Amino acid sequence: MPQKAQVRLDAPFFCKNLRSEVNVQKCLDSFVEANAFSFKESTCFKCIQGQRVRNLIARS
Repeated sequence: MPQKAQVRLDAPFFCKNLRSEVNVQKCLDSFVEANAFSFKESTCFKCIQGQRVRNLIARS
């Protein structure tokens, strides 16, 4: 049976849209908020990296 990937919420990574280093928790919060409330002016709205982070969290 394949082992699930563990994602640390405090792990930093480089965000292409924000052009800075952010942690997984901030990315997830910003992505979900921007898409749940349709904040189209947000750089996190429909962000590909944010979607990947959300999918990784959902699978872990």
